Amino acid sequence: MRTINKKEPVLLGFGDLLILALSLYITLVVRYQSVPSDELIQSHAFSFAVIFIYSIIVFYISGLYGRIIAISRASIPGIIVRAQIASGLVAVALFYFIPAFGVAPKINLFIYIALSTALLILWRIGAYSITSLRRKDMALVVGSGSEVQELVHEMSVNRHVGLYPIHVIDPVQLSEQGSTMFDTIPAFQYIVADMTSSHVQKILPELYRRYFPGVQIVDLHEFYEMVFSRIPLSCMNYAWIMSNISSITPQIYDAIKRALDIILGAIVTCAMCVVYPFVALAIKIEDGGRIFIAQDRMGKYQKPVKIYKFRSMQRNESGKWLSESDNKVTRVGMFIRKTRIDELPQGVAIMKGDISLIGPRTGLIELEKRLEQELPYYTVRTIIKPGLTGWAQINQEKPPQSIEENKVRLSYDLYYIKHRSLGLDLQITLRTIKTLLSRVGM
Repeated sequence: MRTINKKEPVLLGFGDLLILALSLYITLVVRYQSVPSDELIQSHAFSFAVIFIYSIIVFYISGLYGRIIAISRASIPGIIVRAQIASGLVAVALFYFIPAFGVAPKINLFIYIALSTALLILWRIGAYSITSLRRKDMALVVGSGSEVQELVHEMSVNRHVGLYPIHVIDPVQLSEQGSTMFDTIPAFQYIVADMTSSHVQKILPELYRRYFPGVQIVDLHEFYEMVFSRIPLSCMNYAWIMSNISSITPQIYDAIKRALDIILGAIVTCAMCVVYPFVALAIKIEDGGRIFIAQDRMGKYQKPVKIYKFRSMQRNESGKWLSESDNKVTRVGMFIRKTRIDELPQGVAIMKGDISLIGPRTGLIELEKRLEQELPYYTVRTIIKPGLTGWAQINQEKPPQSIEENKVRLSYDLYYIKHRSLGLDLQITLRTIKTLLSRVGM
């Protein structure tokens, strides 16, 4: 099934590496006015291989391998230039301050940066033009509700989704009119259907009889998860949870994750100690209040955990969203929230094992209990340790301030719990770095 081209980011990354290597080769040709010898290439190989790897990481953090980036062709040059500046600064530091990376003459590095930037822009724009011409298969969508509307819109506007919604049918209408209504619909190759609907299930045998093997039938909820990287809450029931959600993971994953939590928790704590004098002074100058706040939050299996943060509001809040309270964020608090500095004291909780670096966001107990009453299966997200950052945090621009926004957060949390792995944790870490850098203007 060619619904989403998951190989595209890999192909783009491979193409970027080839462009970087080609840029180095052309640099040597331009600099020495001849075909470079094997010895000359080898003398540059180690230093530039490190730069290549770092550049790919910076490109990933910059979003150049995301599914949204290619939608806006005009944004590609600016993103590449900023990414090249970020990787170029590190490369210059390596060349000038670490002897092992020194390549003479160092002008080669600056020629390489200029060439690679130009070639990357040309390559990416060309790749965008080619992939934009990719043919989409026609799909009939059978379902109703807000999730179906959201999916149909994404299928219509996002070229990375390989199916185009040629027609949408309400399951109730399908049940009333029968399969004869398909006679008036143009040809299609896929049926994206809500398999949980009893109306759809009644008509499935007829669809297979009439269209098999020319048409493939895709489960709407699985397709939604594939497109949006979150779980559609309409499919949630006890059977789904018991089939897809588990607190058990491979022991090697748990061991590595715990080791990384201890190491990174220590780094976060050290960072907190470094900024503490400045944050404390700023808070005291502004209003003379407390520097830290302590909050009881919901931990794994709904057990309370004590969380410490730098105070960012006028007073500690117990169980209200910001939109419901007259409690205000201070001027200092606005900055430390934007840069996530207020979260640094949680490094201690990470090292203790109360929370993890990555996992569902831990919430105030009073607010969590309220959400349990409003959202079915909400407590499923406590089946693993909460985290300082997570899949929901990097995919939602702002912390949820309503029931509807918490529904979206829950759908992302369930996706993470279902698919959690070291690879997904690495992706979350890199995207968190990207978010932090963008918030401080880098």
